[in-house]
Amino acid sequence: MEPEKGKLLISEPFIKDPAFGRSVILLVEKNEIGTVGFILNHKLKITVSDVLDNIHLKNNLYQGGPVAHDSLHFLYRGHNPVKHSVKIMQGLYWGGDFKDLLQKISDGEISEDSIRFYVGYSGWEPGQLEFEMDEKTWIVAPADIKTVFELSADKLWKQTMKSLGGDYALMANSPLDPQMN
Repeated sequence: MEPEKGKLLISEPFIKDPAFGRSVILLVEKNEIGTVGFILNHKLKITVSDVLDNIHLKNNLYQGGPVAHDSLHFLYRGHNPVKHSVKIMQGLYWGGDFKDLLQKISDGEISEDSIRFYVGYSGWEPGQLEFEMDEKTWIVAPADIKTVFELSADKLWKQTMKSLGGDYALMANSPLDPQMN
């Protein structure tokens, strides 16, 4: 399976990179200038209200990746897209006009549990992700809205590995350090 928009990247079990260890990333863009995604399972202990004045959303923030920590992104599910958003798959969108998002929340068109906010993002220059794929750093898997919004962040890596079956299901139970086995 090729890494493309709307797919998951699952880190191999023994990756040493602290930013990506046991990560599950949703790819939201892949084109000639690079690839962008968000780490779905690095939940922070702060909320949107903690970082944005006059915004009263209790949603936890997630660490989207190691790039641009001064940027805020959001994914949301629904059927009435926010202006200027990017469709990832049927019913799942990335970004758009923030004022329109807040209005849709206020009007009840989008519920708070249908939004995830990310500080920073994960990004690859052209050819970089392909190199990492050749190095067996990532496993590509299908994505769905349930993976983004309904699975527990602290169990997501293990659950997605198990869902792939076979050797992946066995690797889901491996320790962080294989020498500790």
